[in-house]
Amino acid sequence: MGRPLSRSFLTALALAATQSAQEPAGRVVGYFPAWGIYARNYHVPQIPASRLTHLNYAFANLANGRIALGDPYADIDRFYPGDCWNPGCRRGSFNQLRLLKQAHPQLRTLISVGGWTWSSGFSDAVLTAQSRATLAQSIVDFVVEHGFDGADIDWEYPVGGGLASNVTRAVDRANYPLFLAELRARFTARSISTGQSYLLTIAAPAAPAVIANFDLPAIHPHLDWINVMTYDFHGPWGDPVTGLNSPLHADPSDPSPEPQRSTWTVAAAMQAYLAAGVPADKLQLGVAFYGRGFGGVQSTTNGLYAPYAGPSSPGTWENGVYDHDDLAARYVGSNGWARHWNDAARVPWLFHPTSRVFISYDDPRSVAEKVWFARQHALGGVFFWELSGDRQGALLAPIHRWLRERPALAAPSASISTAQPAPVAMTLRGGAARAARSYVIAASSAGPWPGLPLGNDTLPLQPDWLLSALPVLLGSPLAPGFLGVLDASGRAAAAFDLSPLGALPPAMLGMRLHAAAWVFDGQGSVDGEPSNPIEMWFRG
Repeated sequence: MGRPLSRSFLTALALAATQSAQEPAGRVVGYFPAWGIYARNYHVPQIPASRLTHLNYAFANLANGRIALGDPYADIDRFYPGDCWNPGCRRGSFNQLRLLKQAHPQLRTLISVGGWTWSSGFSDAVLTAQSRATLAQSIVDFVVEHGFDGADIDWEYPVGGGLASNVTRAVDRANYPLFLAELRARFTARSISTGQSYLLTIAAPAAPAVIANFDLPAIHPHLDWINVMTYDFHGPWGDPVTGLNSPLHADPSDPSPEPQRSTWTVAAAMQAYLAAGVPADKLQLGVAFYGRGFGGVQSTTNGLYAPYAGPSSPGTWENGVYDHDDLAARYVGSNGWARHWNDAARVPWLFHPTSRVFISYDDPRSVAEKVWFARQHALGGVFFWELSGDRQGALLAPIHRWLRERPALAAPSASISTAQPAPVAMTLRGGAARAARSYVIAASSAGPWPGLPLGNDTLPLQPDWLLSALPVLLGSPLAPGFLGVLDASGRAAAAFDLSPLGALPPAMLGMRLHAAAWVFDGQGSVDGEPSNPIEMWFRG
């Protein structure tokens, strides 16, 4: 099969444009753990701030109904070059964050409060109007005193689902939005007096049973965004068999009972928040910069969905947990470790048949596909836990590239009924810097990986019969807007419209198509930039 687009055909589509390109903003939020300065030897000056929009410092604690320093030595006392010991001198990681922001003015920092270990005080602290006011004011004062730009509330979790020792109440569900409203009001009042805006976000669960304890319609109006923790779906903590830490989609062969099989995925979690009425641009998709390991795996079929004995040993810093850097350097493709790919879930895993260890993790490919999902659904961006696990930047690179550097193709509703097909509406956003540039949208049934080399880059689509038919599609009513010019704001609308065909053949049920855009650089050649691909699927 020949290449679907000839060089001369593409060259003829290019228009002149001289501006430098810049992707419309998508948030890239990274967590920095206070304890990273110890055994991990990871410090604030090592943070790749140029690739982040926001940084969450984890964690502050709660004490007597107020925010409290989580680790006073790490936070405000550790000496770094340039610090001093005189009264009033600032030290520790908080001061390093101030210096980091001076060097990277686009970066905004938030103090994360609570986390898995320190959430036991929330229920008491938000129980009454007075206690909510006390906690809220203490957080505002803390943010101002220590130079943060806002707060990220990480209550794990209201009503239940966190540590068994946590104090929880059924009324937590009603009190949480009341507290967030109080905190937002106090940040707003401080903004009026200082002229500085303050951010308010939360970390939130991905499992449906825990999501149900969050009154999302009452919560999201008070927030700038929600970090949805779309990882830790499966791990060596009692699951009957090995499983995937952060599957993008459900795997029909997963032996988990329903509804876990269908709902314990990244896509299902994000759809649950959208269905609850949370605006897409207020949602951050979570990415894990670590893998989960299972030991004593009883399997002759590469370890997936197999019985196991417990967490693998030793891990990077603790049993059963592996930094991505560690996996890339010592495991993937080394010493008998074999990498496998789950085509349904869109994530890899590792298995060592001799040591009988199974590790579920994310790599640059699976991370790219998760960012593509975020772009397709016009989500606000991506966040990740946590920075010290990816010192080489292998996972942060695709996040930054596809959120901050590439044109964005969105099609939030992309299922096609075979009985009554309706148009799949698409929006291409390139930003004002790409205004007046020509573009073409292509589609493929063969998937997006590894992509089609084109000019100076790669279109993330595989060549197939549909790509070969592109010149015909461009001139038909089935693909309006597949060829055009970005407007003055760098936008264009398109659609994949099979409705003129009427009912589609039953054989198409379950079929998946992908589409991606190529935005020409305007220099009279095929050179340009790809958008993220989107996925369309056919249903009954």
